[in-house]
Amino acid sequence: MRSILSMFSKSPFKPLASHMDKVRACVEQVKPLFDALGNKDYDSVKNISELIVKLEHEADIIKDDIRSHMRQSMFLPVDKKDFMHLLSAQDDIADAVEDLAVLLRIKNLVAPDEIKTSLKELVDHVVNTAHMGCDLISELEALLEASFGGAEADKVEKATQELGTAEWEADRKQFHLAQQLFAVGDALGPADLLLWNEVIKKLGAVADKTEQIGKTLRIFLSQ
Repeated sequence: MRSILSMFSKSPFKPLASHMDKVRACVEQVKPLFDALGNKDYDSVKNISELIVKLEHEADIIKDDIRSHMRQSMFLPVDKKDFMHLLSAQDDIADAVEDLAVLLRIKNLVAPDEIKTSLKELVDHVVNTAHMGCDLISELEALLEASFGGAEADKVEKATQELGTAEWEADRKQFHLAQQLFAVGDALGPADLLLWNEVIKKLGAVADKTEQIGKTLRIFLSQ
């Protein structure tokens, strides 16, 4: 892996993009994880979960390397605190995905038929929302070249608004799924009910954390 310092020398956003590549890799395992769960393929659930934990750890290594090289004297075209907030937002996405992976290893869950459709819709929507956040980071180089103005800034501003709408829609889907879950709660038993509720909340957290990327980029555009 190229050193973070050499990447900073070319652009302050290249290290962020390198970190986001690992975050995206975590996100891309969410659908396979739930597909394996739906098929009651618990060996695959275990293997995918372990892969997510490994990818999250690799993301942490990059994150820690970035933080260690953020010297006070280093030039940044944006406020250092905002830059670090963006890094934390990315890290939070990977953390939420890792939490999901760990939750699904606690016991061999079976999704009630009544929630299967809504669960798939939420999983698909959350993954798409996270990808929107990942794609925004890939725009940072062009945004920097445009000095955070012009058509590129308009493009990013629009994308952040769309991300906010997607997060709102994720909240709506999460609430609907929780309603369906508790409607059949008596048939599940308290342990499964509790665990499924935590899984649903953690899915929502992936979208929540992703929206922070859009909020931080709007701060960049306002400076």
